[in-house]
Amino acid sequence: MAVFGAPAALEDHALRGCLAALGIQEEVTRLAAEVDRRDGVDLRLRVGLNSGQVIAGEVGSAALGYTAIGEQVGMAQRMESVAPPGAVMLSDSTARLVEGAAVLGEPQLVRVKGAEDAIPARLLPSVAARRTGVSYSTLVGREWELSTLAAMLDRSTSGRGSVVAVVGPPGIGKTRLAAEAVQLAKSLGVEVFSTFCESHATDVPFHVVARLLRATGQLTGMDDESARAQVRAQVPDADPQDLVLLDDLPGIADPDVQLPKIDPDARRRRLTALINSAQLARTEPAVFVVEDAHWIDKVSESMLAALLAVIPQTPSLVLITYRPEYHGALAHGAGAQTIALAPLSDSETSTLLTELLGPIRPLARSPGSSPGARPGTPFSPRRSSVSSQNAPCWSVSAAATPAVPMWPTSACRRRCRRPSPRASTGSAEPPNIRLPPRRSSVLASPPICWPAWRSIRLSTS
Repeated sequence: MAVFGAPAALEDHALRGCLAALGIQEEVTRLAAEVDRRDGVDLRLRVGLNSGQVIAGEVGSAALGYTAIGEQVGMAQRMESVAPPGAVMLSDSTARLVEGAAVLGEPQLVRVKGAEDAIPARLLPSVAARRTGVSYSTLVGREWELSTLAAMLDRSTSGRGSVVAVVGPPGIGKTRLAAEAVQLAKSLGVEVFSTFCESHATDVPFHVVARLLRATGQLTGMDDESARAQVRAQVPDADPQDLVLLDDLPGIADPDVQLPKIDPDARRRRLTALINSAQLARTEPAVFVVEDAHWIDKVSESMLAALLAVIPQTPSLVLITYRPEYHGALAHGAGAQTIALAPLSDSETSTLLTELLGPIRPLARSPGSSPGARPGTPFSPRRSSVSSQNAPCWSVSAAATPAVPMWPTSACRRRCRRPSPRASTGSAEPPNIRLPPRRSSVLASPPICWPAWRSIRLSTS
């Protein structure tokens, strides 16, 4: 069993669990050929993932190490039991968390032990190469920001390239605004090339720039030989050794051709010069989108920072999104314009919820919540509206907080030998549990309003 999202909370824990499950299946596929040849055994694994609230920590008196217990652990095993051999099965709660980031099979009803009725589940064939599933509800409270992007796009397509950064905390609407800008550019016949950074790939050199190169070269779906031919058609005057380095970057290198033996820094400089030359030679307008730059790897950051220096000389717009804590090179480009997204007002939040849910009563803040607790974050009401349709136990509120079930609360208190009268009152307010350092039993509660725990179960077949 593997646990994601505990003890450290990760906002993309669901996606990391999916990547781990698919990685396991890839390794087993390679191993299965050897096992079949040596032992005559058809080795295949089932993998199941589920999300929910559990008790996690060093549970029990014996030092058995970190573990997790609870109903959701059993559900992960049930997902593994109904998965076809060699496949990955997700529960409905996990599938909802990775929609837009993963390729999912059609919903299906499966019968598992301990459940009277069939429950929904979905197969996980792969992880999406590009983000999908962005909500296209009416854009609320971003009229000025969208008009600014439209003006910058008009300026860029006329030959005066621009760099625009959209900055804001998680859930404020950076991806939504970028999607609106992409739709505007496409409606004007401008080509758009997008890439995004991932938290688990911050230490992978060239990760972001390689993905952007595949997008700009339109190499997706091509075999390696055809992709190499297309790259050469786009940069016909490049040095042959530089082309070999460029082929290696998106993973289309000829295995029979040896790479030049140069140090990594020289390789980066040569690739940067080649990419900048290709961009300067471009005559058609284009929009380049780099999302979540706060997770960019250092090599890609350096190469993109050099690219931004030549953008004003091209008919191109570069749109970058990142969080306020990012202070890297992409946040200090010369001549770059910055759009800082402010929270929605109460009236704008109500307008958004009314569109998503229909007429509702005026919003009221949860008891005890501070007036500044994540106010006007567009993602929160949208997530609340979805959860209210699929999980009635969640409330629709601008500061929605999931209720902690009383049984894990009581169990944690008994484990820490710190009983409290609140544990037996049935209060709906989540108690503030502070555990002593020597006792690491914790409730893996979500940082915002969805479960933050994942389990993978494996079995041979």
